[in-house]
Amino acid sequence: MKQYSAAMVAHSFWFNEFSQYLDLREQGNADADIRYLAVEGNYFQQQTTSRSLRMVQTLKRRVNILDEDYFDLFPSLDLTNQKLMNLSAILQLDSLFDDFLYEVYRNELILGDAKLYSYEIEAFFNQKQVESSKVASWTEQTIRRLAGTFKTFLREAGLLEEQDDYDQVKRPLLDTRLEILLHTKGQTRQLAAFLGR
Repeated sequence: MKQYSAAMVAHSFWFNEFSQYLDLREQGNADADIRYLAVEGNYFQQQTTSRSLRMVQTLKRRVNILDEDYFDLFPSLDLTNQKLMNLSAILQLDSLFDDFLYEVYRNELILGDAKLYSYEIEAFFNQKQVESSKVASWTEQTIRRLAGTFKTFLREAGLLEEQDDYDQVKRPLLDTRLEILLHTKGQTRQLAAFLGR
């Protein structure tokens, strides 16, 4: 059974910081060095030390779920595909968000409706509450916050565009090299979602 978590409500998309983290790694800094820069030197310009620490721990997990093949490709990708690489790392770390992309976003592309309404997001969480006692134990506020976080992340990745009473679902222009890399790494669900297959 999948392990779902609501921890994502405390995170942000942090794309610029993800890029900076990769730059620091490229310059030869170890994770411990980057943590020191973040906490002691406020490298990522966070308002509090605890926020710096939480962010750098999250970024470390995102970066470390990837490997050298991703790191080598990242600088040569356009902004859209760099954001998709950040999103890919997030999806690999959060199975509920991965399910949301695959079951909700992908279906919008397949069906061609391309309009994501709040009731469709509610239906997803209702289904997960039936499937998982963990999700069923969450408060309505937690689920509302998670739904908002999911939408925010997909908007920042360029996959959703906010309209009046719905989000326009946008199909990404996936770089062939990133597509091949995701396929090689076994990220078939992500690929299916990104490509609407």
